[in-house]
Amino acid sequence: MGLAGLAALTLAGCGSASGDELAEGAVMVECAVAGSGSFARDCSMELHEGADGRTAILRHPDGGFRRFQLGVPGEGLITADGMEQAEVVPGEGMVEVRVGADRYRLPIKQ
Repeated sequence: MGLAGLAALTLAGCGSASGDELAEGAVMVECAVAGSGSFARDCSMELHEGADGRTAILRHPDGGFRRFQLGVPGEGLITADGMEQAEVVPGEGMVEVRVGADRYRLPIKQ
């Protein structure tokens, strides 16, 4: 599946959102941040709808975060802030998003 095909996909809001520190509607996702070699379900993902479209905010355990625009024509998912561009690698039932030294495994529904 090419990046253009990702425009038709929707990030799934599945998983368990336990813990008092999570924003309402946030779910935990696997991530490997700051160059970590292994993935852990340590990051939270919030999905927002607004006048500018859909946005996903991925929060790191250290308080850092990244924002992504979703459903961008011809791209699917792009970084909403900063100069580093997202690389999206499709997988079975998920996409791996890579930006700099950070990687995320995000569930999708087709």
